Amino acid sequence: MIIIVPYKAPQSVQGIQNIFTHLNCLGLGVENEQYLSTKELTSEEKANRRLDFLGGFEIMDKEFRIFVIEGIGGQGNAMDTFYKTNERERPNDKKFKLLYNPLVKFKDRKYLDFDGTIKKIKLQGSLSSIISNPEVFLRHKVPEDMFEILTKLAELRQLERLHLVRDFNLFPDTANLLTLERKYGDLLNYEDLLGVRQKRKRKIKVAAITDNAETKS
Repeated sequence: MIIIVPYKAPQSVQGIQNIFTHLNCLGLGVENEQYLSTKELTSEEKANRRLDFLGGFEIMDKEFRIFVIEGIGGQGNAMDTFYKTNERERPNDKKFKLLYNPLVKFKDRKYLDFDGTIKKIKLQGSLSSIISNPEVFLRHKVPEDMFEILTKLAELRQLERLHLVRDFNLFPDTANLLTLERKYGDLLNYEDLLGVRQKRKRKIKVAAITDNAETKS
């Protein structure tokens, strides 16, 4: 499944992340988000094709967020519940785009290396500005694999049907995502992680009171 929303879409971002976390806590048998964020899948869990949890990643820049989510399909499974919770209420538009088709299936998971959390990558600058930079077409500046993932993400953002994303092989591999993070990634802040700005703490000024009264002993 692919969900694309503006960067500043707190309600959508929190809704996506909350149900993702809830379903994975249930599926992986952990108590809360804190334990989920530190859990590493064992080799047995990775090999268990019936283990019902979600995986995936999020690419973001100052303009948009792209969520790519994978999981076991079928009624009652985590992927089905996730879809029904985030099901769009209107046709795809710039504020919310969801690409999902239960008939479009894949043999294996692609993002097991990210365990049970959403791998978040924030780009330095916007994807459109990176793609439009002439240096991206120079192989001594930008390697072939990096050029490939940048163009894949740009095309993925434009398409309207999930089967086209599959047929054109636009889902990036984990290795290329990590390379993208190293070359173009930026540090994540509070809003990147949670979708909302961190509230500023009010500073309380305490006036110093000087007691001039004489102390008698």
